[in-house]
Amino acid sequence: MSIGRAPSSCGGGGGGANLRGPSCQSCGILIMRADEFGRDKTGVIRTEYCRYCYDRGVFTEPDLTVEQMIENLAKTIMTSRRNMTIEDAREKAKEQITGLRRWTAK
Repeated sequence: MSIGRAPSSCGGGGGGANLRGPSCQSCGILIMRADEFGRDKTGVIRTEYCRYCYDRGVFTEPDLTVEQMIENLAKTIMTSRRNMTIEDAREKAKEQITGLRRWTAK
């Protein structure tokens, strides 16, 4: 995907206890600004998803599986936590998306 920060590179901040803002129900990142929310077909803000996962009423990567999302998030986690193993990063990613609406609906 070639737009800004796509779902394959999401995952920088979901679940932080001291942070404010809703979490994307697809990738788990914290949505801190209005321009980071996804939008429906008519341009209305959808507060449950970030713009990197949901745009113009559809998921930006509609065929993405939960396993692929875990792998994408694990890679992102590893870029910010260089001393973490890939196995630990995958576990952290799995924890981050467990219970998110997009993945529990399937």
